[in-house]
Amino acid sequence: MKPKIFFNIGAIVCSILFYLLLLIAFITLLEYVSRLWMPGSALAESFGPFTPTIAYIDITFDQQPDIYTEQSIVVISFISSITALLLALLFLWYMRKLLKNIYKDSLFMYENVSIILKLGISIMVLGSAFTYTDGLLLSKALTALDVSNAEVTFSNISYVDTVIGGGVLMIIASALKIAVNAVEENKKTI
Repeated sequence: MKPKIFFNIGAIVCSILFYLLLLIAFITLLEYVSRLWMPGSALAESFGPFTPTIAYIDITFDQQPDIYTEQSIVVISFISSITALLLALLFLWYMRKLLKNIYKDSLFMYENVSIILKLGISIMVLGSAFTYTDGLLLSKALTALDVSNAEVTFSNISYVDTVIGGGVLMIIASALKIAVNAVEENKKTI
């Protein structure tokens, strides 16, 4: 089996995951729209009690805290969820395109430079927005905890990781552009 076939299989897997995640994003959007603009409707109640998804830690309360009924928490959770889903959708879309290009031709194409650059910008912007809003949710949830004999603090600077990751991808895209220029120049001389 040729090693290039794995790039084609990867592109197909990314396509399947993209459409599956698109369905999840639609359901999530429907949930938050019903919670924000129709809070007393049957649709909003069909999703059950509101418990925001926090990526870093799992906090289970015996009873739903009052903080989860605040509109600001629902809005922050909405922004966090949508940015995470958009980031995942863009990642799968760009990876599918990149893997298809590598399967058809090679990595050294001008189109791949653009894809990696867009991926870096997406990770930098959406990843930072998701990580920051998720940290806000976590800090709000921690205020609802009743901890005795200890103090819990949280530093919300983890979004710097996604800024650095996006920057590294942008640097890789710049280096790839130089390599593509050299490959194209080499093709012209042969």
